[in-house]
Amino acid sequence: MGIKIKKVRKTFDAIADRYILANHLLSFGQDICWRKKMCEKVSKHLKEKNLILDIATGTGENFKYCPSIFKSKIGLDPARNMLIKAKERFPDVMFIEGVAEELPLKDNTADLILVSFGVRNFEDRQKAFKEFNRVLKKDGIVAILEFFPMENGTLLNKAAAFYIYKVLPYFGGLITGNFDAYKYLSISIKNFIAPEIMKLELEQNNLKVVEKEKIFPDVYIFVAKKE
Repeated sequence: MGIKIKKVRKTFDAIADRYILANHLLSFGQDICWRKKMCEKVSKHLKEKNLILDIATGTGENFKYCPSIFKSKIGLDPARNMLIKAKERFPDVMFIEGVAEELPLKDNTADLILVSFGVRNFEDRQKAFKEFNRVLKKDGIVAILEFFPMENGTLLNKAAAFYIYKVLPYFGGLITGNFDAYKYLSISIKNFIAPEIMKLELEQNNLKVVEKEKIFPDVYIFVAKKE
């Protein structure tokens, strides 16, 4: 396990108890709307609903909003404390401790892969996207909901940047009792790639982007299909 993943695991294990509460409060409930919108987009493109894989699942929040009629549901995350909370919330889902770069699935088995706010924490995006391509069936879907570095320009962007980079780490620390965790999360957004790079990297791995939408100054949804 790489240095970055070890840090990510330690960070999220430390805030597992209050992670969902913090997300709701810090986003003023918008994280719920963002997840629902991603799931609505996914539903338009799905052909089969046999296996859903939620990567960087955390406490399993995506299973609350995305299609519930899959025959098999798997959540994957490197943070064990997160998975304990996830299993309490969603006993019908199989939760596995693991990372995106080494998916515990056979080739061509998944119909849908979801990642919400987790790609920033991958140790090796290219390796992870190769794994997405490997385990997805032909015409299978990957949907990504993610924060990106704030673009300069409008007053709204500047206000959002101030909130994400200055205010969020402080209030996240107050809510969870872990200031370092939310400093890390803020820095991980600021230092992340541009959305155009994400699109390029997905398509380099045979994952054709069919939808890309900016839904907040620094939040995007990507939907890609395995060709």
